[in-house]
Amino acid sequence: MNDETLLSTELSRRAEDVLAPPLSFESVRGRADAIRRRRRGGAAAVAAVVALAVIVPTVLSGGSGGSDGIEPAPAPPTAPGSSVLHDGTLTLPDGETVPVDVDNADVSQVGVLTDGRIVVAMMDPTAVRVYGPDGSLEEQYPVETNAITMSAADDAVAWVAEDLSVRVLASGVAEPATLPGIPMPGQASGGIDAVLDPQHLLVGDHTTTTGLLTADGVADLTTSEPFRVIDVSPGGDLWSVAFVPTVDHEQYGCSGLYDPEADEVVAQRCDTPGLRFSPDGKHLLSLAGDNNMYGEATTFDLDLQPAGTFAPEGETVVVSRAGWADPTHLVVGVTDWQTGRWSLVRVGLDGSDPEVVVPEGPGRNPETIAEFVVSE
Repeated sequence: MNDETLLSTELSRRAEDVLAPPLSFESVRGRADAIRRRRRGGAAAVAAVVALAVIVPTVLSGGSGGSDGIEPAPAPPTAPGSSVLHDGTLTLPDGETVPVDVDNADVSQVGVLTDGRIVVAMMDPTAVRVYGPDGSLEEQYPVETNAITMSAADDAVAWVAEDLSVRVLASGVAEPATLPGIPMPGQASGGIDAVLDPQHLLVGDHTTTTGLLTADGVADLTTSEPFRVIDVSPGGDLWSVAFVPTVDHEQYGCSGLYDPEADEVVAQRCDTPGLRFSPDGKHLLSLAGDNNMYGEATTFDLDLQPAGTFAPEGETVVVSRAGWADPTHLVVGVTDWQTGRWSLVRVGLDGSDPEVVVPEGPGRNPETIAEFVVSE
């Protein structure tokens, strides 16, 4: 049994307790359309609050239930878990596999839209490729930087094109929309920090998130203090942010959680770079390290108190990539940089008792290649 079969079998078996039955293409498209309708409902509110210099999330909370007939706010959505690209095969959260004709050595990021299309940020060539749900190549777009930004709902993906305009590919839409470029000095290209929905993007200068990009251009984003947005919760009510590095915290700066409706930082700590929300928005994942190698993967609750840590055993064994397999488990690519051996494990929130999904096998230098690329 090869690695792809093992990965598919294991993820499929473990997904049974947390995932619904596989969806058809039409039902997935319907779900994506429903998500877009909910988010469009908040667009007017976003525009109004921009005028007050505070951005509100596109998904707004409702009133409490009671005799007045007001329905309680719906629970935050749960996004699907991570897909894993390995040796020319993408394994989806439900265990289904899709052949994708790419070498991981040429891939920097991968994302999967709700309509099943696979979006790959390529290093060689410098491009964004879009593959169909069956893994067939549909289009290749030249880009300024080989980076993509997925929305929390996976209903849209954005990148900076070669001409410095911004392209947004929405689920169920054949071609990407073109938005104005991100204002930057000279010929520099700005960064896309978050995709709130296909029409509203948070953008900046790679250090600070400074604006809200729409088809009309960039509106200034004014917040209680400067920071860069790293991730947005599935419900849109919290942003994971990175503060500007200081003398005391030069390498990463401090991290925090920001409430855009209240315009305030609600949690902060300075040893947790790159916080990424779980599919249900109740926990966060942080990786700390350099050169694409991390000593451990740590999870936190919404107060930014540790929930667990996974540190692979062995002085030369490190974490390469990690993501959320489901709301309570991580999927982690592990490698021994000295021997060149790679494996994929599944770990619970507390970081204990890792379960091997793909056993150890030969691989390449983790400083430049991730043999297991976990989707955004």
